[in-house]
Amino acid sequence: MKLLISLSYYSPHISGLTLALRHLAELLQRNGYTVTVLAAQHKKNLPDEEKINEVTVVRVPYFFRVNKGFFMPGFSKTAFRLLQKNDVVLLTLPQVQSLIVAIVAKLLRKKIVCLYICEVTLSGGFLAKIVNSMIRLINRTTLLLADQIVTLTDDFAVHTANLKEPEKKVAGIYPVIIPPRIIQAEIDALQKRVLRKKYYIGYLGRIASEKGIVHLLEAIPSLQKILGTDFAVIFAGPKKTVGEELYRKKVESLFKKYSKFVIQLGELSDAQVGAFYSLLDVFVLPSTNNTEAFGMVQVEAMYCGTPVVTTDLPGVRVPVQKTGMGEIVPPGNVSALAQAIEKILKNKRQYRKQRELIEDIFSEKKIVLAYQRLFTV
Repeated sequence: MKLLISLSYYSPHISGLTLALRHLAELLQRNGYTVTVLAAQHKKNLPDEEKINEVTVVRVPYFFRVNKGFFMPGFSKTAFRLLQKNDVVLLTLPQVQSLIVAIVAKLLRKKIVCLYICEVTLSGGFLAKIVNSMIRLINRTTLLLADQIVTLTDDFAVHTANLKEPEKKVAGIYPVIIPPRIIQAEIDALQKRVLRKKYYIGYLGRIASEKGIVHLLEAIPSLQKILGTDFAVIFAGPKKTVGEELYRKKVESLFKKYSKFVIQLGELSDAQVGAFYSLLDVFVLPSTNNTEAFGMVQVEAMYCGTPVVTTDLPGVRVPVQKTGMGEIVPPGNVSALAQAIEKILKNKRQYRKQRELIEDIFSEKKIVLAYQRLFTV
């Protein structure tokens, strides 16, 4: 079967969404599908077309960018060309161009599966409200045109307004999560880059408002009262972000304020990721709204034996609920966040689970079978 996956950003862009779709594309390619990815040429130096691990990636140049979205005059033509060659299209929402692809696919009588990743709510004034309304309208219309709808969890589906009305069965299918490699040499090298502390608390991801990094930083004074000075909060991930300049400045000011407790590692290589998680005593995902709908990083941490503090958001809370490998706190509650971190640090053994449990819950085989059923129904 020939499958077209349409989304805004693809590799080498780094985000949870991009990684989830790349892992899915490559998994399906290894399991007998011929996969083509249609995405924006988010960097001008990227090729218009290339193969990445046997997956064909076609990128459309953009004329200008609005926040994280793109205006691509050539998108419709490229989408039409690719849809003619494929049997099924997997549309990833949110994506401004998704409605164009859905309409063309409908005209060509191609099967449409929508993967509804998350809700998007831009902060700001009147212009942001207009953009939010446009995104909701595009999402809603695209979902109505879809033959099947997928979310990353059933939990997110039942708590999302856009998914309650379409008279289509919504399937919850976990994202494909690759267990990080744990390399002792990388752990040793990373240990040399950080201050010697009794406790290491960590975050890995973009600097983005929905990630709630500010709340983790604001928890440092409470943690200091509990742990003294023998702890460090380690941040890893891309330092540059798209459309988050004001938030980044706020985070950077807090990095400076709490510099005695903060370590910034920047972007990590694939070989370093497992070492990072293994170094930690607890991993924190302090997300604040439904732009975050799962949080693959918390499962990666679990694979490395590291317990997690996450927030009580639809989808985001699922990995901890399913594994018991962490604590769940209300979004934005700095006090609860600090208390949960303390609880895990003082009771680490009770949160550690067998790796086989994690592998069974997030099994690649189960994911492939679930998509096969969707594509062939």
